[in-house]
Amino acid sequence: MEINLTNEELRKINEIGELTGVDKREIVKRALKIYLDNLEKRRLDKESETWDDLSDEALINFEKEYA
Repeated sequence: MEINLTNEELRKINEIGELTGVDKREIVKRALKIYLDNLEKRRLDKESETWDDLSDEALINFEKEYA
């Protein structure tokens, strides 16, 4: 896969590489991993929120029926 980056993005990656001694490819791979992990966390948070909403709705319906 090939990725096109802007000059500014390349400059920042080069700067980080010089500061940390980490290879540019490794910087991009790590950044992508962090990004994908964050997306997964947001997906799981949203799923958890949906389950909480359904649970609340079920409890309210149960209380209405048996109260």
